[in-house]
Amino acid sequence: MKIKTLWTAWMFSFAFGQIETNSYEVRKIRLENFKNNYKGKSIRFTDENSRVVYGVLVEITESDFVISINNESSFFSHKNISTVYIPPTPQDFYMVLGMSILGGLTGYIATIIAHPHPSDSTSLSISTIGTVLGVVLGKKTFYNDQKIDVSGRLRG
Repeated sequence: MKIKTLWTAWMFSFAFGQIETNSYEVRKIRLENFKNNYKGKSIRFTDENSRVVYGVLVEITESDFVISINNESSFFSHKNISTVYIPPTPQDFYMVLGMSILGGLTGYIATIIAHPHPSDSTSLSISTIGTVLGVVLGKKTFYNDQKIDVSGRLRG
């Protein structure tokens, strides 16, 4: 009975499953969402000529990105662009700064807990190591470009 049920479910998945996806529609939806979420923000992408383009997103038309570069609008075809990057913002820098302060405080508190009366040099060195590790961890975690996929490909 279990094998019949499994076999029937497997056959239904082939019979009624989605055979293909219209990648044009997926791309259109992703571009619309990208426009709604990132209009007026700095973006970076590589165009057809392998040039890196950096500017502020003004508009997305049916065939072009409208980018403001030095207060001049430029049009770039998004036909062959599959990935757009959003550079880190000042809020991301503040997160890195917070992680470094938290790392320094954690190192200092851990030094006091490990040894009730540490010397000043020990406290300073452990706090410095904690601060540096906090900066490294914060930079790797928060201060990266966001990668936005605007292609029509589905990854599942």
